Amino acid sequence: MKILRFIILLLLFQLSNNMAGQLANQPHTFRIYLDNDFLNFRGSGTDRYFTNGIRIDYFYSKQRKPKFPSFLLLKISENDNVYGWGLAQFMFTPKHIDISEIQYGDRPYAGALYAIHSLQSINPIEKIKITTEMFLGVIGPWSLADESQTWIHGAMNYTIPQGWDNQVANDIILNYNIIIEKQLLNPSKRILLVGVVETFSGTLYNAAGLGFMLRIGKFNNYFEGASNSQSTPKNKFQIYVFMRPVARVVLSNALLEGGLIYQMTAQTGAYTLDKDQIERLTVLYDVGLNFEMPKFSISLSQKLRTAEFKGQYVQEIGNITLKANL
Repeated sequence: MKILRFIILLLLFQLSNNMAGQLANQPHTFRIYLDNDFLNFRGSGTDRYFTNGIRIDYFYSKQRKPKFPSFLLLKISENDNVYGWGLAQFMFTPKHIDISEIQYGDRPYAGALYAIHSLQSINPIEKIKITTEMFLGVIGPWSLADESQTWIHGAMNYTIPQGWDNQVANDIILNYNIIIEKQLLNPSKRILLVGVVETFSGTLYNAAGLGFMLRIGKFNNYFEGASNSQSTPKNKFQIYVFMRPVARVVLSNALLEGGLIYQMTAQTGAYTLDKDQIERLTVLYDVGLNFEMPKFSISLSQKLRTAEFKGQYVQEIGNITLKANL
C-alpha cells in the first residue's frame, strides 16, 4: 500500500502546485469521465468483462518552460498547449461474478489505478493535434478495484462479486501513449473528418491503432489553439453527434496476461490468460451526442468493443463525460 499512497500524494502535490501557479492562465477545465457496462443506452446492461471505469482530470495552460515530468510530453507548438493531471480506476470481471472459483477460459478479475500526466499540443495551421499521456500506477489488489466494486454493488443491493481473490497480481503501471489527429476533410462548418493514429507503450498495454473521428452538427474549430482563440468567433453553444471507429493491433495487455514483474518472476496464485488466448486485432467504435455551453458540457456515448481474448463476446458500454470550465 505504500506505493499506492505515494502515487496519490504525488498526484495531489502536482495538482495543487499547478492550480496555484496557473490561475491567471486559460483554459482551466475539470473533466469527469464515467464508463459502465450497465449504462447501455441501447439494449439492457450487463455486468461482465469491462465493468466500470472512472477518470478525473484537471486541464490547464502554462507559459513557463516545462519541467520534469512535463518536458517528456510531445510538444508541437510554443503557445497552443494544454497540460493535464488526472487519476483513473478501471475494473474488469469474468462473465459470472457470483462464482468464487477461477473461471478458466474466461476473463480474469483485474483492476488498475493510476495517475495521468498529459499534454494536448495543437498546430492550428497544419490542423494537427498530438495528445501524449504518461501513466504511473498499479494493477492487482493495490488498485482497490475489489473494494470499489464490492462497495458499489452493496450500496445498490446488487450481486456481490465473489472471485476477486483470484485477480491479476500486484504490479506496476508505467505507460506512454500518443494520439495523433490530423484534419482530413472540413467541407463545411457542420462537418469535420479527422484521421487518428494511436500508440500505447509500457507495462500496462502495448498496441497501435488507426481510425477516424467524424463530427456533424454545430461545433467550434477542433484545431483552434489558445493563441488565436480570442480572435476567432465561437459558438455560444455546441451540439453535435460524433463517431470514432479505431482498429488496434495488440501486442500485450497486463490486465489479461499479468504485469511485467509477474511474468518475470512466475508468481503463482493469480489467474491470467496465456498469450495465445489474446486477440491480436480489436475494433473500438464510439458513437454519441455532445452538448456544450461556455462553462459546461455533457457527452453521452455508446462504445462497442470486439473481443480482447478468444471466446469473449462483443461488449457495449455506456459513457457519460462531464466538463466544467473555470
